[in-house]
Amino acid sequence: MTATVSPEVAAPSHDGTEGAALDRTAWLFAWLAVLPVVIFRAGILSEADTFWQIRVGLVTIAQRAVPAVDTFTWTVHGRPYFLNSWGFNVLLAVGYKLGGLPGVAVLCALITLGIVALALTLARSLGASAAAAGVALFLAAPFVAGWLSARPQLVDYAAVLILAMLLRAIELKRGRWGAVALVGLLTETWVNLHAVALVAVAVAATSAAVLLLFRRRAPSRYAAAAALAAAGGCLLNPYGVGVLHQAGQVHADSMQYISEWLPVDWASPTQDLTLAAGVAALIIAWHRREAVLTAMLAVGLAGSLEAVRFLPFVVFLATPVLAAFASNPPEPIRRYLTSRNVMFRRCGALGLVALIAIASPSLTHIGRPAPGIYPVAAVARIPRGCHLFTTDLIGGYVILARPDVQVSLDGRNNLYGPKLLLAEERALHGEGNLSGGLAGAGCVLVPPKYGLAGRLRHDAQWQAQVAEPTGILYIRR
Repeated sequence: MTATVSPEVAAPSHDGTEGAALDRTAWLFAWLAVLPVVIFRAGILSEADTFWQIRVGLVTIAQRAVPAVDTFTWTVHGRPYFLNSWGFNVLLAVGYKLGGLPGVAVLCALITLGIVALALTLARSLGASAAAAGVALFLAAPFVAGWLSARPQLVDYAAVLILAMLLRAIELKRGRWGAVALVGLLTETWVNLHAVALVAVAVAATSAAVLLLFRRRAPSRYAAAAALAAAGGCLLNPYGVGVLHQAGQVHADSMQYISEWLPVDWASPTQDLTLAAGVAALIIAWHRREAVLTAMLAVGLAGSLEAVRFLPFVVFLATPVLAAFASNPPEPIRRYLTSRNVMFRRCGALGLVALIAIASPSLTHIGRPAPGIYPVAAVARIPRGCHLFTTDLIGGYVILARPDVQVSLDGRNNLYGPKLLLAEERALHGEGNLSGGLAGAGCVLVPPKYGLAGRLRHDAQWQAQVAEPTGILYIRR
């Protein structure tokens, strides 16, 4: 018996396949729209922390243990030190062993592209179109570009987005116990890469409270379980409960000396616009009854008021929410956007072309230490084994480039304590008795603009060895 099949059934339909392919292509372009920013950031390594973290990671790999005391300075040599990003340091060291500083830059660029992919995934789950999500991330890029340096904060941005998706799975009643378990696993991994993972506990607990406020009792209980799982995950680190004390100590030691730990600056247009976008996203999330995103944006905004280092969290959480809103705006806004469609497309294309033109030269020097900060030639001329008095930025680079030279200072401000930091700050500005301030130092390397450089220029005990625009190397006679 021969079966007959109607032409409509027999003929394969390509509409669904073509539509899916076009959709994937649109999201791919949305992802690639941020690639020029990633390349631009990878071209220069400007954070001093990156360099000493690489060296610590190399030591960790060599010793097969997390270092417990400082070995890079002559001022606090042997002092116990808590490494709040030991796992990330090892990742950097692996990138360095594979490809030097360019390898580190490429590794961090890949993490950044992962962050963008996660933000787009969250936007899509909220109902955003690829075009709206791509444009939103492209517009947000200038506000976060400065934060996308090769530091463990990159892990924080990725982990927060993953946490948002796991908590939303609980909110939407999708594999709740599985999501709770994954929150614990995420936090355990996160805390060993960067101790900021402690924020996951606050985020999950706040999500539980907002879910309860929205009268969603069952999801609220699972979110509370996720908070407990996050707390348990945070304790699975080499320091155990000591991570709690360390987090508070870092905040106390940093808030007076590190700009990213300062409260929000209301005179900064960039910070004001970031907060405004965060508040707008918070209102939209509340209106849409998105309990998890409401809670996470509230925590991010509150944290930003205390320390600006939380502003990037606000950007990465707000952008998907704003993209979803822009994908289905109220009718008056829709009519305006439609009427200006050609103008927006042309402006977007011009902006992307300009960004590509700016970023392209970075491909020729991926992973280069910022030439306006680090006196590379002078560092190479430091006598072997010399005790170097220098700034925190230069000190971080010297730890990597010259492991045979011990420094007076680097970016680990919580290692040195306020008393030593203030004493070194006075000496760097050329204030007070330099004989006491430079006691124990055989070399000095500081930028020419520092007061210390001017005083040593006329001091018979010191001789200028190398002079660069970014640093003058003095040797004690």
